[in-house]
Amino acid sequence: MRVQFVPQKAELSLRNPENLILVENSEDSVVIRAARDNFSERKKVSFIRYLAAEGFISDEFQGFGKSGSRRTTSISWVVDQDPLKCESAQLKRADRFMIQLFISASALWLALMVFAFLHSAR
Repeated sequence: MRVQFVPQKAELSLRNPENLILVENSEDSVVIRAARDNFSERKKVSFIRYLAAEGFISDEFQGFGKSGSRRTTSISWVVDQDPLKCESAQLKRADRFMIQLFISASALWLALMVFAFLHSAR
């Protein structure tokens, strides 16, 4: 029997489809937490096989979803809505920062232009 190291927790950020994933491993189960419910059943099976191939979960899941595959641990897929609220608050804070940065940069540019104009008139 081969001993395999899998991380207790792994965070992944996906672009297509856009999602935040948290994989939690324990001795008898694997929990995959997603921020959005945008995976079809087929994509979930494919993603679980990818996680097994990359070492995020046990190798025993490489045949997940195929007929005749045996698993000793259970896997569950959970959609959490809380990260979406945090993401919204972070976006608002980033927008506020960018607006303040733009106004400050504009004021500095205007002050430099006035300074340059006054000193070039001499």
